[in-house]
Amino acid sequence: MPDSNQPSAPVAPAISWNPDLIFSVLADPARRKVLLALARGGPKAGAVLKTSAGRRLDATLKHLAAMRSAGLVVVLPNPEDGRRQLYGLAPSVPLVKTEAGNVIDFGFCLLRL
Repeated sequence: MPDSNQPSAPVAPAISWNPDLIFSVLADPARRKVLLALARGGPKAGAVLKTSAGRRLDATLKHLAAMRSAGLVVVLPNPEDGRRQLYGLAPSVPLVKTEAGNVIDFGFCLLRL
């Protein structure tokens, strides 16, 4: 039986997302498609994500830059090709597994996968 005098384990503070910033990023369908592709399949190269976005590579990279500055996407090294980089969901993006499927839950907005 746990001792009631012992402090409970610290809980990681929740990220406080800026709703205006998140809504502005998610307003573009191409960005939503890229975000969902990363949530479903893990890190990918920009050239692969352009197919998900339905855009040219340069436009997809601009979308990724906007998502990166909003804190939704991070750049990772590509273990297969050191000259290229991969894009993945930031660890702070709240990806939640539910009975109905995976959801990205920002607290004020849900993206169902």
